[in-house]
Amino acid sequence: MAPSEGRRSVGVLTDVTALSTPFDYAIPDGFDGPVELGSRVRVPLHGRSVKGWIVAEPEGEVSELKAIKSSLGVGPTPEVLELARWAAWRWNGPWARFVDSASPQNIVRSLPTPPILGEFDHTDSPLGRLGQEGGKGGAHLVQLGPVTDPFDLLIGFISARRTAGSVVVLVPGLGYAGRLTARLNRRGIPAVNFQDAWPQARAGWPVVVGTRTAAFAPVPTLGGMVVFDAEDDRYFSEGAPTWNALDVARQRCGDVPLMVISSCPDARVAVGLDELRTPELHVSSGWPRVLVVDQVKQDPREGILSHDLVELGRRALEEQPDGIAVACILNRKGRARLVICKSCDQVARCATCDAACSLDEDLACPRCGSHRPIVCAHCGATAMKLLRRGTSQLAQECEALFGAATVEVTAQSDRASLDGARVVVGTEAIVHRVRNARLVAFLDLDHHLLAPRAGAELRALTMVAMAGRLVGPRSSATSGAVLVQTRLADHPVVTSAVSGNPSAVIDADREVRAMLGLPPFGAVAELRGAGAEAYAAALDGDGVEGSSLGDGEGLARAAQVEVLADRLASVARPKEGVRVRVDPELL
Repeated sequence: MAPSEGRRSVGVLTDVTALSTPFDYAIPDGFDGPVELGSRVRVPLHGRSVKGWIVAEPEGEVSELKAIKSSLGVGPTPEVLELARWAAWRWNGPWARFVDSASPQNIVRSLPTPPILGEFDHTDSPLGRLGQEGGKGGAHLVQLGPVTDPFDLLIGFISARRTAGSVVVLVPGLGYAGRLTARLNRRGIPAVNFQDAWPQARAGWPVVVGTRTAAFAPVPTLGGMVVFDAEDDRYFSEGAPTWNALDVARQRCGDVPLMVISSCPDARVAVGLDELRTPELHVSSGWPRVLVVDQVKQDPREGILSHDLVELGRRALEEQPDGIAVACILNRKGRARLVICKSCDQVARCATCDAACSLDEDLACPRCGSHRPIVCAHCGATAMKLLRRGTSQLAQECEALFGAATVEVTAQSDRASLDGARVVVGTEAIVHRVRNARLVAFLDLDHHLLAPRAGAELRALTMVAMAGRLVGPRSSATSGAVLVQTRLADHPVVTSAVSGNPSAVIDADREVRAMLGLPPFGAVAELRGAGAEAYAAALDGDGVEGSSLGDGEGLARAAQVEVLADRLASVARPKEGVRVRVDPELL
């Protein structure tokens, strides 16, 4: 390679995630691509050609540099580059991974001219006025019933930010993004779906709608952000780095207005936000009608398909002669396990943290690790049994019981596979795959209530709330109902769902998180792999508590996110390999 003396040079971040440091490259003579920060290029690296982004001007001697091979067109804005750098520090991940989330899948050589958002009609409703208030500035939370349509809230926010730049709207699913984009366009508001309109977003379209990755949408001027259904788990990335779109939105907005909408806002959603309220809105009216079957009082021979469920299901099939009328949800595909007393049918629960126990030589809690003898805390009996049932078997039983076409639904199911179905049985994927039903039944809510994870109770309530969208609000006489079968009929989650008031569960979840120092009241890194225990020991110190859990697992905890992030960035990972998940969604 000929010397590059006298030619301009730039720093390039390659898409090789193991290399987090930019390398200096010369801009060759006759280079015809963009060279501003964020531009995409192809460069030579160790005998091969890789993609990258221009991220900086080089420092120091630049006389002997390899040259950029070619331009790959327009890339993210400088502001988004810095946001991606912050996210890499916050969740201990590769900078390139986050920059790639903000980049197009294809080469973009030029950008379209964005339309001007003119005046448009917006309803003078309580939600519309609330949205306008949120658009004036600050970071706000709006708590709505899960069946309440938040569209007027968004319209009011957009009207307040009409001339301030692009409004980025985050929604939890691709289907949701497509429907909302179409709805805005019908209202006369130019909107694009970030999933398939990167050039328009980069050009500065008035409204950009997208899922989790749209938090990095490279709009040239951010006018504001709105997050729908902020409690949805899909805003959290399950794989390392375990980033979440809510924290990215908070970081990105700064002084730009941010409005977060949620029906069951846990502490991770609500902390740092000012709540917007209006006396004209009643959260409970936006909840579904919830019916409860107390399985403790049922004939044990009925099993999981109770008499009430069968009767309500048959009635739903009569009342809704077309489409899916009944949806039955079991906690997960395959064989689920729950330990109950053979004598009184009560669930074996941990005396320390109230999670469901597992059965081995004794009763063990998978959440807090405590053990106790095999004795029922309710009646004193010493005989326990496991409940087992899979969705495939249940689908066959439901088809025989209801005499209607029944389909099993999993995370891999698509809308086409549901054609002709009158009854669906499956995992919680049902609430994302099905749009309408007359009856939604949680066949065993206790698996959600007693799951060995932080926030299990609020997550269970959120699932009931999401199911409510399939049946409609309790305030309408034409709506259906959500049925929950449980052995814990007096559990706060059940009573909150029945009343349409989630505040008791939300407050309890916040107290537990604060007491245990869980996010957002502390920072936790989960370590797994051959080097996990050694890495936990190396991280211990400077405000971080590192602990080994054995079997290739460890934890690192700190009171502040910044302390943990700095420590993870400064301590090298061991050669044996370790996977780091910072503030994983399960916490």
